[in-house]
Amino acid sequence: MKKYILLLFCSSVLSQNPFSKEYPNNILAIKGCGYINLLDGGFGSIIGLEKSYFKNHSIGAKFIYNAFTPHREDTANNYEPIDYSKDKDISYIIEYKYYFDFNIIKDKAVIPYFSISYKNGKRTFDNDVNYPHDFYHRETKYNLFGPAIGTLVVLGESKKWTIDTQIGYLLGNKNRKTEYVFPIQFNQNDIFNTDLFRFEIMLTYTIDL
Repeated sequence: MKKYILLLFCSSVLSQNPFSKEYPNNILAIKGCGYINLLDGGFGSIIGLEKSYFKNHSIGAKFIYNAFTPHREDTANNYEPIDYSKDKDISYIIEYKYYFDFNIIKDKAVIPYFSISYKNGKRTFDNDVNYPHDFYHRETKYNLFGPAIGTLVVLGESKKWTIDTQIGYLLGNKNRKTEYVFPIQFNQNDIFNTDLFRFEIMLTYTIDL
């Protein structure tokens, strides 16, 4: 947790905040990033849009795709197919941001902001139907809501490229449906509360409107 907070306040580059009251235009920001999933393996990507209004405020949307490393088991016979699983998570985030009218570091464009986010998504897990398993399909739908803090770092004098660093905390619920086949075929639904911390760094390109 401490290292995430440290990252939010350590960057500095010269320029002006494009989301401030002094900036003459409203902004459309296109953002994205790719990453390796260290906990579950695999890779992920985020793409998004953010539109400013009344200078300090913005509304944005992000699409998130995660493909996790398949679980594989070798077979005794090399001519047989390999037992594997497919695991992916697709979600979107709707976000409101408020940018503060001061720099964390004097004369540098390192601008803090506060945001509120809503996240909706679904994770699906499929086992190989050619091999015996307790279940072959599981999907988990989730809805999460919560605050975040972050910094916008403007790169260079053009004000076009920025780095958006954010850490947030989300609360919500999950609805998990599992299609069991052993010992008998049946479906099980589980609803439970959940929470998580989110940390992201995104490269952003801004367009004056």
